[in-house]
Amino acid sequence: MAKRWWGLVIAAAITVALVSLASNITSESQLSAQANTLLAVRSILSKLVNSGAVWAGLPILSGWLVRRPLHAFAAGIVASLLALVVHYGVGQLFGMFDETVWAANRMWFALALVMGGPLGLVGVVARGSGASGLVARLVVPAGAMIEPFFRGMFSVPTILPWPARVASVAAGAILVAAGMVGAAVLIRQRRKQPGIQNGSNLRPTASEQTSSIAPPVRRFRPSPRRIRR
Repeated sequence: MAKRWWGLVIAAAITVALVSLASNITSESQLSAQANTLLAVRSILSKLVNSGAVWAGLPILSGWLVRRPLHAFAAGIVASLLALVVHYGVGQLFGMFDETVWAANRMWFALALVMGGPLGLVGVVARGSGASGLVARLVVPAGAMIEPFFRGMFSVPTILPWPARVASVAAGAILVAAGMVGAAVLIRQRRKQPGIQNGSNLRPTASEQTSSIAPPVRRFRPSPRRIRR
């Protein structure tokens, strides 16, 4: 069973790495401004799959899959580092990056080492049904809503060509909308859990528990007797 979960962690890391890399492939027509609409669409996809919400969600998902805290801590780091190695390694293999890509992006590797483990633990907490579990599950939706404003995706310099401006604003709007929808769904699911109403657990009282497990009492009416004189 453990091998199966680790296999899913590795598959998720490779998928994120390759999809992110593929979204950066630019054709000659896009570079020569002959396919600006296609460039805008590709840029939107690239900004979404390269967003912090996706890359931070990877170690969280890894921790959620392996379940155990120690394994989740390791899985968060392994998944983050593996995704980076595959992303830049395959990109260099196909000529998209040169040999300087590793040194230029060493900050991301350091961040994966520092944050991968804690984010993996967030995935373990997200499995819980209590308030802490809900907060952990809301980390990715909240990050998606905050990221566009933190990165200034809605305030793009007008000096940039229109595909870049449209892609930035559109990707930011999609992230905010996805975060809001995701948070609303998670909160609604939390409220629908049995025994939870208005965010509080409703437990039966001691008398209710006693009455619920006590066997029913059958009452017999005395049969009328005929009196002989």
